[in-house]
Amino acid sequence: MRTVPSAEPDDPAVHRDRYLDLLRTLALGRVVLFHVTGWVWLSLLVPAMGLMFGIAGSLMAASLDRHGPSAVLRRLRRLLLPLWAYGVITLAVLSFGWRPRGVAGWAELLWWVLPLRVPPVGGPSWAWAFHIGLWYVVTYLWLVLMSPVLLRVLRRWPWPSIGAATALPIGMHLAGVHTGYFVAAYLSCWLLGFAHHDRLLHRVPSRWYGCLVGGLAVAGGTWVVTAMVAGVAVDLNHIAGGTTLWSMALVAVLLRVRPRLVGRVPLDAVLRFVNARAVTIYLWHIPASLGMFLLLAPVLPYTSVASITLRLAGVCLLAVGAALLLGWIEDVAARRTPTLAGPRSGAAGRHRADRRVRAGRRR
Repeated sequence: MRTVPSAEPDDPAVHRDRYLDLLRTLALGRVVLFHVTGWVWLSLLVPAMGLMFGIAGSLMAASLDRHGPSAVLRRLRRLLLPLWAYGVITLAVLSFGWRPRGVAGWAELLWWVLPLRVPPVGGPSWAWAFHIGLWYVVTYLWLVLMSPVLLRVLRRWPWPSIGAATALPIGMHLAGVHTGYFVAAYLSCWLLGFAHHDRLLHRVPSRWYGCLVGGLAVAGGTWVVTAMVAGVAVDLNHIAGGTTLWSMALVAVLLRVRPRLVGRVPLDAVLRFVNARAVTIYLWHIPASLGMFLLLAPVLPYTSVASITLRLAGVCLLAVGAALLLGWIEDVAARRTPTLAGPRSGAAGRHRADRRVRAGRRR
């Protein structure tokens, strides 16, 4: 007997939480704004990376429930194909005057194939722009690989698991352990995403939840501000312990809120485009930011309103251009029909799914 298809499993137009799409768009926008302006207070005001990991954790749990362990391969495919395209272009651009040293040096390039650590770049002094954001890809990869076990552990011991994940980066900081710091720092946000998917966050009484979130915010905010004032770090991502606590506070608040977005959301097409091209936009926005800086630095002061406005506009245009030029790779990775601007709306996706169901019944 033939199984009746219900929908394409990887079609994001069918299985979407529009609120999470909105949050991810805002978080990615904050990341772009920070890298264009360098405003340190943005990192403290909105810990966007923790929010992105929290959203990704919720989506990963949903994918594991739908597809089982094969969800890991699906997520890896959707991450690695755009990364490989980025890596090929990056190595071609940066290859002038740079050759890896010896066999071991060439072997390092394998990290571009499976980035269990940040892959190498080389060549000119500005190569850092193609390299500095890849820690997010490495962290995401490790969390995806661990997700089947992590989800099982969380469902067995939910709150002890989140508590242990919260204490882990603090313990590593006190012990002077730096290996795997980013994975440890954002593990708790990932688990909060799991808890959001399982609706565990909504079972805690509001009074107690507010106390917990307030405690995280006060402890994390104090830690972060103290580190910044003392000159320990100027970037939230490099303040061990404080990063975790402050990020968790925001993630816990925003994932506890669960508005139902009905009808058309303002800029709905923008949300669909950004979420369908999120990996491409993230990878290319930092090189775009450097390019705009080099273009405008000779004629405008870095902190002037004109410079910031032109840099931001230019980076947005370049990132959109990269998404239009290379975004189809994300469609291929998701096993969608490649398009210029990503999949159609959720209503269109559901309409296609309904047609597949009717066709299956006729067969």
